[in-house]
Amino acid sequence: MYGAIIGDVIGSPYMYINTDDRYFDLGKGVRGWSKGREVTFHPKTTDVTNLLYGVSRWMINDPSRFSSRLVSTLQETLRSHAESVHSPFLQRWMNSDSPRPSSKDDGSAIICVIPVALAAGTLPEAISAARFVASSLCSSSDAINASEALGQAIWMARHGRSKDDISFAMQNDFEINTRISEQDIRAELSGATKEPIVVNGIETGEHYYRESGKMARDSLTLLTGALHAFFKGDSFEDSVRHAVALGGASNTVTSIAGALAEAFHGSVPEKISGLCATYISSDIKAGIKSYESICIQKKESTKSLPKVPDNSFNIIKLNDGQKMFSVASYRTDIINALKQRFGSEIVILNPWESQVMLRNIMANIKSGTYLEDSRPDVRTVYFQNGEFRTSATLEGSNMPPINERIASRQQFIEISDYASMVKTELQSKVGYNGEGSIHFENAYFPVILSDKVEIWKGDNFAGSVGLDPTSGLLRISQGGDFGPMEYFGPRTESVFNSVNIDSIKESIGRYCLDEGIGIFDKNRTSNIETANKDVASSKDVKLHDAIESLSPKHAPAIK
Repeated sequence: MYGAIIGDVIGSPYMYINTDDRYFDLGKGVRGWSKGREVTFHPKTTDVTNLLYGVSRWMINDPSRFSSRLVSTLQETLRSHAESVHSPFLQRWMNSDSPRPSSKDDGSAIICVIPVALAAGTLPEAISAARFVASSLCSSSDAINASEALGQAIWMARHGRSKDDISFAMQNDFEINTRISEQDIRAELSGATKEPIVVNGIETGEHYYRESGKMARDSLTLLTGALHAFFKGDSFEDSVRHAVALGGASNTVTSIAGALAEAFHGSVPEKISGLCATYISSDIKAGIKSYESICIQKKESTKSLPKVPDNSFNIIKLNDGQKMFSVASYRTDIINALKQRFGSEIVILNPWESQVMLRNIMANIKSGTYLEDSRPDVRTVYFQNGEFRTSATLEGSNMPPINERIASRQQFIEISDYASMVKTELQSKVGYNGEGSIHFENAYFPVILSDKVEIWKGDNFAGSVGLDPTSGLLRISQGGDFGPMEYFGPRTESVFNSVNIDSIKESIGRYCLDEGIGIFDKNRTSNIETANKDVASSKDVKLHDAIESLSPKHAPAIK
């Protein structure tokens, strides 16, 4: 992530004294006028670096990834470096007792994407994480879209994708004009607006730029400028020089371009990092070193990661049985193979489109106790050597032995069968014997998917066990570590605490069927009792009609 911070340092003197000369003195101050006198604008870290440092601290110290903790960590970081916070919005936001995302896009949110995108293992993870962190600072849909685009671009650059592939994805997935001319992007970064040339009331098809006197701060324009510089540059240094020479908010544009260039080329040249090191405080240096050691190097050395994670895509099965395929648009080889196998009429979504669709589906789910439709089932599949593979059959030197993956698959089948039995028995105890699934308002209940079994307590996620799509091994997720629970109600205790198959089955039975309740649990209301109360108070007509129709019919008593 040094590339982004060094980009901030290099671009900072030119924030208000723009230059179009990309052969400026790197890492040096620049003379200019301020308040009627000539001064030297020296390189420095700005609020860009503070945001990068704040997100990296949150990633290290909060593995549960709570949004409230992200906000508090960012506030604390900004306040401790208040002298270098120049954005009026951030100055107000960092001191607020109830910070809220801004509806105005000032480019702050997109910077927060860089640390999470660099650490992401898969493309969907990069896009989802980008949206999550950006939403903490900005609610603008344009800013969120640009943030998702940057998340995808950084991930692609870091995982060996060509500049042509990245450009193709930006144009087709996010409608970003990556072929914009240098003259046009320079004008847009300066804040000028594009106006048509009209002669005698008729538009000529040509245009001009009308100056506004205020440089652009919106995320899309900043990202477009950074992408332009990155594509033009043939090295890290060349990319940041191109970024500075575009003008506008040079610190932000150069920081984004630096992040992309570092991800693409693999490192920052020592001569440049040495030039800029004196302008970075010791606590930020130490923090970034810890971030790269914990979040980057650890991830790179993890043996469970496949050698070619970019060959992955998702198959989404909706409750009506319809299948959709989530594939990055630049992977034309995967798309063509899918059409050849499943037909040309299949529905193919970009990863960001599928993320939005799944969020919308979950947002429309009703609350309370009701008979629910099947939840969307998402499976990760790989395209390797011209074949479709799962994590169990994926080849690669970094993959666990295939016998371990086969054993994990067999264990999961056993767990899934047991969870299905638990689900049937739990629903039977409340009077329902149909094929559907009951969503309980307060009781624990299992949700069985193709590669995962989830346990929910009402609308609160309580844990899951399933096959890790990147390793093929059995993995548990603890409910206490799942997202911003404080926004959705009380947190649950973690159902699963061990990968041991007997422990997993015991936990499912204990929480859903009250198996193992002893004298120390005497004050705990049984889950079956809670489930019956949920059904009794349910307002779902469909559920009550189903229970009544499936109940045993008794012959009338003989009088």
